[in-house]
Amino acid sequence: MKNVVISGGSSGVGLAIARDLSKNNRVILIGRNEHKLQLAKSELGKNVDYVVGDLSTISGRQGVINFILKETDQVDILIHSAGIYPTNSQDNIDNNLLSHYYLTMSLLNILQGARVLVVTGNPQAIQMAPICEQQLNDMMRAAWAVTHKTLLVQLLKDKLAMQQTTINSFFPGDVRSDLMPYTKSLTNTSVSVGKYLALDENLNEVTGRFFDENGNIVNLNQEKYNQKTAINVLSKYIPDINQ
Repeated sequence: MKNVVISGGSSGVGLAIARDLSKNNRVILIGRNEHKLQLAKSELGKNVDYVVGDLSTISGRQGVINFILKETDQVDILIHSAGIYPTNSQDNIDNNLLSHYYLTMSLLNILQGARVLVVTGNPQAIQMAPICEQQLNDMMRAAWAVTHKTLLVQLLKDKLAMQQTTINSFFPGDVRSDLMPYTKSLTNTSVSVGKYLALDENLNEVTGRFFDENGNIVNLNQEKYNQKTAINVLSKYIPDINQ
């Protein structure tokens, strides 16, 4: 039985993954809405606990981290599913980048030999969208989120390797959620790729890669997505990036 932490675990992609993983593993769900978390725990059963917290704020993250450290001394699987469809640049930075970085780094000591997974966007968008710091409209903010999450994986790859921990990102497919108006009307509630990436033994040493919804590796442009670019770009948002 592995210890699993899933942010954004009360609905959408996070809940779909939790359904698969909670059957034979201990799962801690992170979310902002306690009522939704209670419903998720009621559905998923005795292997599930939850903690309420806003990962986009320092105080919210600290409360979540304190809960996790109190509950376990080892996290085997950390899944960053939390995220928002941002209406401004700062919310995008706080929710779709910094929340992932600081939660991972704060749990570093209990991520020995673990897997970290980052939920991100459509492969075509990640391949085609330019790495641009402007966030003037919805499309630009969406492109910023998927490109900077992909760079985050490159940034953390070597940091986590010292813990024998891997990090990968993946597109979950189109899944019903409250994220955007069109996702509320979707019928799919399954994310089988999440379980595959979390548990498959063939992936024990695979790191720094991006997977599509079928679990296939998508080869990214290495001139665009690499550690040097990740440090140059993300240092604008993460001042302690080299510590």
